[in-house]
Amino acid sequence: MPEIFDEFHAEKHSIINEMFIATADDNYVLARWSFHHHLNVDFFWLAVHSVEKYLKAALLMNGKSTKKYGHSITKLLEAVKPLAPELFPITLTKPDERMPAKCWRDETMENFITRLYRDGQADNRYQIFGYIRHPEDLWKLDQVVYSIRRVCKTLEAYELGRPQDGATNMSNREVLGKYPKRWHLDSKLEETMSGKHGQELLEASLICNFPFTPHDHRQSPPTYTSSAQNPVLARRLFDPLEGGSKNFAHNDVLWDWVKTNIHLPQELAKEIEEEREKIKAKSSS
Repeated sequence: MPEIFDEFHAEKHSIINEMFIATADDNYVLARWSFHHHLNVDFFWLAVHSVEKYLKAALLMNGKSTKKYGHSITKLLEAVKPLAPELFPITLTKPDERMPAKCWRDETMENFITRLYRDGQADNRYQIFGYIRHPEDLWKLDQVVYSIRRVCKTLEAYELGRPQDGATNMSNREVLGKYPKRWHLDSKLEETMSGKHGQELLEASLICNFPFTPHDHRQSPPTYTSSAQNPVLARRLFDPLEGGSKNFAHNDVLWDWVKTNIHLPQELAKEIEEEREKIKAKSSS
């Protein structure tokens, strides 16, 4: 039998909505805008921001703490999926018949989240790792956000908060399972998609957004492009070493300057050091 909302539900819900769901909605819309305008660094950064907040909202709405996960969306997804595994896709699949098959590859939700986090995590704000943006990444983000955002509810509670005469009196979990197109949370995304926040954000939220729009929604023609960027550290610290030992001393000084003045994750600094030694050994032989 479903649960009845506790006496603090309204207050807790308002905190979760304003701190996590509403801000995630803004991040998500701006991630979509960035994708269509080829601002790839911002696309990945904002996409990870939005997914992190939705995942934390889902945990909080279902009585779980978010304090031990930091910003890792991979760890957060591992914590959220067991709440309602039946409501999450195993594989992200091509959403529209107009999308060329060559521009799509099926991928598990976990693999996409891992890849998204790699290119959009905080350490990559400065393009330490570079990125690879595939043509289908926006549509995979849409499917992920749609799935997670739906479970930003108290799953075991009555849909109406308490049993009502004449109502079906299902839990939120039961409603979401029975109606896969049910997604409204009455938050910022709903306002944006209604045009409340202007035409540009309306278009950014709706263009080619297949999960969130009705099947008969008139879509603008999508574009399918890929993009990649190698990190500047690789270009400056690896490539010159391949020119031979005459470049070693100069490059060593540059590497010392980087280590002294720029914060690098400890593991990355170790990998750079090891890669530089490998290139030196190969160039000297």
